[in-house]
Amino acid sequence: MRTSFTKNRGWKSCEGASVVDLLIVVVIILIIVSYVWTTVIQAQMSHVRSNAAQQLATYLEAARGDSVRRRATDPALMAQVTLLNERFYSVSLDANGDGMLDAPTVVDLTSQGLTMNGPFPRTFMFDSAGKPLDASHKAISPSQVIFTNRGGKSAVTLSEAGKATFVQAGPRR
Repeated sequence: MRTSFTKNRGWKSCEGASVVDLLIVVVIILIIVSYVWTTVIQAQMSHVRSNAAQQLATYLEAARGDSVRRRATDPALMAQVTLLNERFYSVSLDANGDGMLDAPTVVDLTSQGLTMNGPFPRTFMFDSAGKPLDASHKAISPSQVIFTNRGGKSAVTLSEAGKATFVQAGPRR
């Protein structure tokens, strides 16, 4: 039995990819890369926003726990969190345990590209029972602090009892 093989025709007769074929492949690759890049950036913005909101919720809970632990009844000794403007807030706690509030820690959201909702300034103080009070020492109704960036919103809700809860709000519309 005889088998015939085709002869190797060489480079001149080989069919290759044309410039149009290569351009189509490059465009498809660019579309895929841009989609992946956008998805990664969106996830990163969501992660940054969620972390900032969780940090505020943690500070609110720490301030509440500090005031309860020290049985703070004098407003000057109540731990507090103050939203200074849309990009800054301060936290006053007794972190070293000496019974007095330490110098406020200021948190800057500028580098993270985040903003908070107003009104400003807004103070959350906590009494000896852990109940939230405003700057005029009146009980506050449930309140929300909303963090916003180009990727969406996240919120921290403060209940009447003083419990801070992080809420993931989703994409910005």
